[in-house]
Amino acid sequence: MLYNCILSNMNAPLDTYAVLALLILFVIFYRIEKINHQRNRNAIATRIWVNGTRGKSSVTRLIAAGLKAGAKKVIAKTTGTSPRFIMNNNVELPVIRLGTANIREQIKTMKKASNKNPDAIVLECMALRPDLQLIESLNIIKPTAVVITNVRPDHLDVMGPTVKDIAKSFVKAIPKNCPVFITESPIFNDFLGELRKKNAEIFSSKTTDISNTVMEKFSYIEHKENVALALGVCTYLGVDEKAALKGMQNAHPDPGALRRYTIDLDGKEITLVYAMAANDPESTYLIWQSIDKNFPQINILVNCRNDRIDRSFQFAKLIKERLRANHYILTGSGTDVLAKKIYKTIDRSKVLDLGGKKPKEVIREVARFVGNKSLIFAIGNTVGYGEEMIRHFLMKQKEASC
Repeated sequence: MLYNCILSNMNAPLDTYAVLALLILFVIFYRIEKINHQRNRNAIATRIWVNGTRGKSSVTRLIAAGLKAGAKKVIAKTTGTSPRFIMNNNVELPVIRLGTANIREQIKTMKKASNKNPDAIVLECMALRPDLQLIESLNIIKPTAVVITNVRPDHLDVMGPTVKDIAKSFVKAIPKNCPVFITESPIFNDFLGELRKKNAEIFSSKTTDISNTVMEKFSYIEHKENVALALGVCTYLGVDEKAALKGMQNAHPDPGALRRYTIDLDGKEITLVYAMAANDPESTYLIWQSIDKNFPQINILVNCRNDRIDRSFQFAKLIKERLRANHYILTGSGTDVLAKKIYKTIDRSKVLDLGGKKPKEVIREVARFVGNKSLIFAIGNTVGYGEEMIRHFLMKQKEASC
């Protein structure tokens, strides 16, 4: 066809031939890339794709750690707060991006992983848009198992407008004849017909199967539902339950994992709970319910972003209805939106608006504002300014331990 096209355009200008030549080269390049990717992908027999709203990075790490404990060679890649390429749970390389995140990155990941000859690869979903989730799952990864961590009201502008729409996009991205691992959630009952058409076997994990004793052995604050979900995948793939749990407990947490720190702010001993990675209201409230709040003073720090105004509205509602504290500290950009909302129900003297201030200034102001032996529950947006601010807080932890 291309040959006939060239013959019919023998008298065409030179630039026409250049365009045709480029088109031919593109088709050849695309075909070669596709064949190479299929070979790289098929070289890895077990391909686990982790989707969901919250906890994807943590569950990806937990599954990889559990499988390694079962004597399997595992490659994992996270996409969350700090993207990582993880080799056998003990070597982590940062994922370097020259531009914005793109699902084509998964093609490069598969190539890099196949060169290591792993038994399994665990990949966190990169895509938000439903159409891109379909491409990532069905065309790039072709997973042998799909994990859906949870379905919560975040990124509604892209995946919504409702939580049910989010669940629908997750279900659509499941390949035929693929086992699916979920936590107990009634929302999937609406899609049982579609799942049956896909011949998808459903494995639902229960948090009641994970004891408090098991959770106490983690070095950071992990969620039972994440552990239960990861354990279900590992046992399905033949790993002993006790071995898998031990591997998970010894795993490196994700940089965005829920952590609790004791820091020194100008002589004041402060407990900082870093919960910014859970940047939707439902996840934040679940964490709020689970943490110890037996402190003489409770301070809620909300980090805002002026390009995430919808979240500021959501957090304003959450604070009004569910999060009761002695003080509220606002940081980041676009704090005026949140401030206007919460001033309607909270006395201004209880609110410290530090919007637009640099992290060092924030630390100084917070040190003056909070009391000794108090709690700072840090929530909101973590990427960018939030990460930098937390690093400055943790510098106080290092100073205090010297």
